[in-house]
Amino acid sequence: MHQAHEIMLDREQIIKDLEERILILEKANAEMREKAEAGLRKEVQLREFCDMLMGKKSEKFIPESAVVNVAIQQTLGAEFDAQELEEIISVAVTPAGVQQANHEIIKGNRKKKRYQAHLGRRVQPSWLEVQTETIDISIDKTGLKPMGKKVTTYYDYQPGKIIKVQQEHLQYINDEKQIICEPVKPRMVEKGTAGNRLLAHLHSRRFGYGDPYYRQLRFIKNTTGVDFASSTIDGWEEICYKKLQRLLRCLRKVIMQSKYIKADETKLKYLSDVGKGKPSNGWLWVFLSPEHKLVLFEFNPSRSQHIPAEVLKDFKGILQTDGLGSYTAAFKNNDEVTMMSCLVHIRRGFKKAEAYDKKLVAEVLTLFNVIYRIEAYADKNKFTPDQRLQLRQKYTVQFLDEIKSWLLHQQNQDHLPGTPIAKAVNYALGQWPRLRAFTENGYVDPDNNGAERVIRPVTIFRKNSMFAGNEHGAERVALFYSLIESCHLNNIDPFTYLCDIYDRLHDCPANQLINLLPHNWKKKG
Repeated sequence: MHQAHEIMLDREQIIKDLEERILILEKANAEMREKAEAGLRKEVQLREFCDMLMGKKSEKFIPESAVVNVAIQQTLGAEFDAQELEEIISVAVTPAGVQQANHEIIKGNRKKKRYQAHLGRRVQPSWLEVQTETIDISIDKTGLKPMGKKVTTYYDYQPGKIIKVQQEHLQYINDEKQIICEPVKPRMVEKGTAGNRLLAHLHSRRFGYGDPYYRQLRFIKNTTGVDFASSTIDGWEEICYKKLQRLLRCLRKVIMQSKYIKADETKLKYLSDVGKGKPSNGWLWVFLSPEHKLVLFEFNPSRSQHIPAEVLKDFKGILQTDGLGSYTAAFKNNDEVTMMSCLVHIRRGFKKAEAYDKKLVAEVLTLFNVIYRIEAYADKNKFTPDQRLQLRQKYTVQFLDEIKSWLLHQQNQDHLPGTPIAKAVNYALGQWPRLRAFTENGYVDPDNNGAERVIRPVTIFRKNSMFAGNEHGAERVALFYSLIESCHLNNIDPFTYLCDIYDRLHDCPANQLINLLPHNWKKKG
């Protein structure tokens, strides 16, 4: 009996020791897991930084044909149109859009320039080509006596050179001692020395090609001898900005009438009054209408939900965005706006995770690849929205269901939290309910690439300019990008477009402004 009691005590002690050891092992395992997660996070950050500096920007993924065939067979089973699927597989897929890394270099410790008194307009070279235009009155000259001429001088741009335009308005005096002459043709800067073509050149170079004013002015001075003050150029831009406001309001109104808008946002540094001259991060909000091929840029220091809510207050339709919470919060109680997620943003997370588990990630990337082959097939055959919708419901829906099943399966696996694959799975499942609009409407795109593409010139602007001036300067940037990127969407040369609207804007009635927007614009004459 005593021996049995000792055995029981020994057994309890052994169990107690084992439980303590289990606790110690669990604690050690948790610590090791935590260290592994921390190490993996650092490895991910290091790899992303190296990719940012030296890595490939492409997100292309091209699986082997045999792999694609297996994915199709497993997803669709035996019930599919073999000939149609063969055509879909053979279509080359356009690589997904990429947001490239932005590198901003800010120079500091600049010496302040001493205040200099304004010395008036700068004297330009006398050897410039002079284009003289004699403008006579268009009325009957009977009873009028010539009395000299009134001369208007300004500088204009022709490809490769600056010219001096000198308009001579012949003046007459009648018997009542009244001076009569033809009025001066309106220009954007009426009392300045800038012709509309020169303004169009400066603005299209700065906002269309990322060429800052200081570089343009240095080039003009070195090649032509013409020397404009940077403050003068800035003043010209402000005058144009004010006169273009009514055209911008018209553009905004047309975009808000769209049934489908793509939205995105990107950083833009500006000088905040609060920061006492220190550059602050503001945001250029982008609203693209594929229907009208127009884009609206709106600058705001904030990235909060109030910005899209205010800009899109009159919009009714489908709004496609990335996973930024500001959009969801802005329209969660708005039944007239249907939120739609971006398939490329969902896919991008798995592309980043490819370096850590290539075989696993290839499974889902192959399914994404097939979906984009289906879209490319519809593009190649110029399908109508109804035909595209039928194709999506026939094939795409099944591949999306297969992807969702794969995501749910991976969610139940023991992936370390914070790893690229875990992040990608969680993000995808969070965005999945908003993909419904893609399978129910043939006129929407699977992704938000269009909005990302119009943002790319802004990244060049950021690299070439330290900041956009103050907050008002950033608003001017937004206006010019709205017009110039809308030109690019409609395959219009920004210089040609600006030359024409600068000539026509002064006498364009309000009900005709829509004809000056890039999607309706036709060059006069």
